[in-house]
Amino acid sequence: MLRDLPALGRVSALLLAAGLATTLLAGPALATAQPPGLSDFRTGDGAYFTTVGGDQVDPYFVNKAFIVLLQARVDVRAELDGWLAWLLPRQRADGGFDRYCHAGDRDWMACRKADADDSTAATTIELLHLALRNGLLSDRVKSEMPAVVRGSETMLVRLKNPETGIYQVFADTPTYYLMDNVEVYTALVASGRTKAADALASAIRHQFDQGRSWQPAFPRFEHQSFYPHVLARTFLWVPGVFTTRAEAGSDMASWMAQYGDRWRRRTDDHFAWGLVAWNLHQLAPIEAACWRHSVRPYSTAIGWTVLDAGVDAALQHSGIGVGCPR
Repeated sequence: MLRDLPALGRVSALLLAAGLATTLLAGPALATAQPPGLSDFRTGDGAYFTTVGGDQVDPYFVNKAFIVLLQARVDVRAELDGWLAWLLPRQRADGGFDRYCHAGDRDWMACRKADADDSTAATTIELLHLALRNGLLSDRVKSEMPAVVRGSETMLVRLKNPETGIYQVFADTPTYYLMDNVEVYTALVASGRTKAADALASAIRHQFDQGRSWQPAFPRFEHQSFYPHVLARTFLWVPGVFTTRAEAGSDMASWMAQYGDRWRRRTDDHFAWGLVAWNLHQLAPIEAACWRHSVRPYSTAIGWTVLDAGVDAALQHSGIGVGCPR
């Protein structure tokens, strides 16, 4: 979390620090028919930049992109193997990962701490277990997986508040995000730790469910913003865990009526927030198609990340087009 940019959301601040601000302010936006795809983010050695033309690799964004692609059953075996071969040896002794920069002709170096230690650990665990279950791990990665998973689990143990049962973003930062804790929950489910997942689900409800609304973070933010306040609810739309299918559909309809245009038109910030489209595509495929329509023709004024590219490809593979009735 970038503490020197307190007015921005955690992800927004990351993207600006990663070089997107330079792109947005460099001059007239350039328009192309299609937004950048996953291959446009490649570094050439297995990794993926967070933004096109950027200079940073953030494991969280790349992990999440591959999780979405695997959930959509997109064939990314070769790309995934290259990414994991790049990522896993860079795990720190404490089980965490940093963000990495390419410094001239030198090799990659850790240049910033992770966007969030809890989410990065969670997505590493979830991605490895999803890939293993789908038979996508090479023998080399399989041999490395147990130690990497143990390291990520050790990191999560350090981040868990024993009194509340929820996870904080960094060991030295007692801030708790609803979205991050949902990602830890899905990692526990993916790794078969059902008892721990059930306990966390209960803790999430107890700590974040305010009755008529969900608190996006603790401590509470002084001012409400699109991230995390508006986006937090979208992580709860997967039916069967925190909501029934009917409840998820009802909340999604309410959210879209209130925030749908702001999200698609990017009136609060420049970012595409493709993860929202993925979170709603099963219950509202037309809305997901309208999101794909909203980023076409693509303009460099859109805050487009490797995660958005993954979502766009996953939606296309799932049969969701770009036609929007509105």
